[in-house]
Amino acid sequence: MDIVEAEVIIIGGGIAGLIAAEYLSMSKNVIVITKSEIEHSNSYLAQGGISAVIDLNDKWQEHYMDTLQAGQFHNDPEMTEFLVKEGNKVIDSLSSWGVLFDRNCNGQFLLGKEGGHLRNRIVHAGGDQTGKKIMETLIGRVSGKVRVETGQYAVDLLAANGNCYGVYCKDDDGRITLYKSTHTILAGGGYAGIFSATSNAYGSDGSAVCMAYRAGAELADLEFVQFHPTLLKSEKISGLITEAVRGEGGVLVDSNGSPIMEEVHPLKDLAPRDIVSRRIFEKIHYQRTSVFLDIKGISNFKKKFPGVTALCENAGISLDAGFIPVTPGAHFTMGGIKTDLFGRTSLGGLYAVGECANTGVHGANRLASNSLLEGAVFAKQTAQYILSVKHERIPPFSFSFMQESYSAGSSSNDALLEITDIQEIMDKYAGICREEEGLKKAEYKLQLENFNPALLEQPIAAIKRLNMQTMAWLTVTSCLKRKESRGSHYRKDFPFALKEWEQKKIIRSVLRDESFTTKEATAGILN
Repeated sequence: MDIVEAEVIIIGGGIAGLIAAEYLSMSKNVIVITKSEIEHSNSYLAQGGISAVIDLNDKWQEHYMDTLQAGQFHNDPEMTEFLVKEGNKVIDSLSSWGVLFDRNCNGQFLLGKEGGHLRNRIVHAGGDQTGKKIMETLIGRVSGKVRVETGQYAVDLLAANGNCYGVYCKDDDGRITLYKSTHTILAGGGYAGIFSATSNAYGSDGSAVCMAYRAGAELADLEFVQFHPTLLKSEKISGLITEAVRGEGGVLVDSNGSPIMEEVHPLKDLAPRDIVSRRIFEKIHYQRTSVFLDIKGISNFKKKFPGVTALCENAGISLDAGFIPVTPGAHFTMGGIKTDLFGRTSLGGLYAVGECANTGVHGANRLASNSLLEGAVFAKQTAQYILSVKHERIPPFSFSFMQESYSAGSSSNDALLEITDIQEIMDKYAGICREEEGLKKAEYKLQLENFNPALLEQPIAAIKRLNMQTMAWLTVTSCLKRKESRGSHYRKDFPFALKEWEQKKIIRSVLRDESFTTKEATAGILN
């Protein structure tokens, strides 16, 4: 086993991970670890923009209320207020770093409008290529300033006595490396990949969340999974149709060309995502009709949306008739590792930023274009906190003891389900519409009570399956616990939001949950 030491280890190379690296690299030795190439992230794929209060007629209080409305008032009020107040600062910083946001001939930002926003406040770059433009800039800035390790799958955290001291990683050839650090930042994305229809990059298996769970960190809000209304529907689900298309005048219609959102919500096609997704789901699965995005009313579509145009062309779908076939798919996970204003988790020395974190700003359903904003805002907060910390922590154990913690356990992975089986279970029982009977069936199918692996001895494929099955089990059991409907969590047997569930979080911790795996052997918790 190789051992590499750094002051800060960042697991994940999306917008949150690289912004943290940018700030920290000024005075810290930083290593960024990614599963694959650094360009492979959900941030890179993001078509939508960054929401920010820039227009003189807009106010942060309006952005704040739009965010709370979308989140069904499950949001943390103080964290959400901080988020929306930072929007213009994020745009200023990214602009100064070289991101060329779209502007009009007078040099003013072109502000788009997306679902749930009552005003135009979405800043884009390259039309529908905002994530790509931001990531290209960030990758260029951190290159040469931080060490980037690609092709390293983070397996488990090195944790002892309520503190984190690094992470064990494994590459495709089976080589194990222990990255020891004073500060470990998880920026590994969410878990929408546990569903088959998803807009996410391959690899969104919840591995960062599962590592934190096995090490004893608290998780929250895992039942809240946002389904984006408009994934491109072809022979194979092949990408996301950005909400900005509807912001420009795109209309959702059925096979007869009739608008489907007219009588559903005052905002019609720009209603919050959970409402639009459920409506499309009902049309497709209950009324047996296809749903299309009518783009005939959008002038210069191909120029405004080059990414969507390329997506459709690659899928063999002609835009000449002005209709794009769409279907909902898992897009963003509001739940994750519980953090505070500075990204701190319940474990000392462990931080979480981006989609794997549960900051509380999204509530029960994320407002469009608040995700890149969240990643940028709290990555900066976390970096500045780490830069302010004066004392260094010394691990209270020997390396030989760390090795012994992984020496026991069965190497069999026969208990693990295949990835497609996990996704099928989640699609069927824990998707857009849920109910107790189906959730209990899913819970039974996903149990891993007798699985006791020496995790570092497992191949990466088996570790990934374990993470996905763990994440699916945690999601399903959290869905069972919340006996109401709120935001993205819709229970057919409890179809209304209930007052007794207001601001009530379901907290998950391996230290309090019923046995799912044998924690000592799986996590390397060295208490």
